[in-house]
Amino acid sequence: MSKSDRLLARPRLSAEHPIRIDDDTEARAEVEQAQFVLALLRTQGDADEAAVRKAKAALARARKKVRDCYEWIPLRAMEAGDFEELVGEHKPRPGSDDKVWNNETFPKACLLACDESGRSEADWEHIFAHVLSGPEQVALCNTAIRINARTPDESLPKGWAQIEP
Repeated sequence: MSKSDRLLARPRLSAEHPIRIDDDTEARAEVEQAQFVLALLRTQGDADEAAVRKAKAALARARKKVRDCYEWIPLRAMEAGDFEELVGEHKPRPGSDDKVWNNETFPKACLLACDESGRSEADWEHIFAHVLSGPEQVALCNTAIRINARTPDESLPKGWAQIEP
């Protein structure tokens, strides 16, 4: 597939946003312990393969326990034109700090347009009013906005894609 074909066939971005439901402290400790045991076994040149398999399985179970402490909200980016249309429907308010869109209405509208969980708008209204804290709401909406704005992954190191002369 040529680079042009790859660009033309580019899928809409997606993400899963985690919302913690249960305390994950014990599960994270299990992950750390399982990682330690596996690393220790790997440093032994003559490590028993059965013990390594057992340690890998323990690590997988511990990671699943952490994941199970969260509700994962599936999000998919809109078509580019639909995103721009949604931005146009939520214009910045005069006399406010809004720059690109209405900061009060746009983030939730973007979330609703990207949510693939099957939740209704009424479900989300209840979740926003009674379940999520303000920072959790901001983080969730920012994930929906980020996949639509196609911003770079923050985990990539600075200058990773610099073009050399």
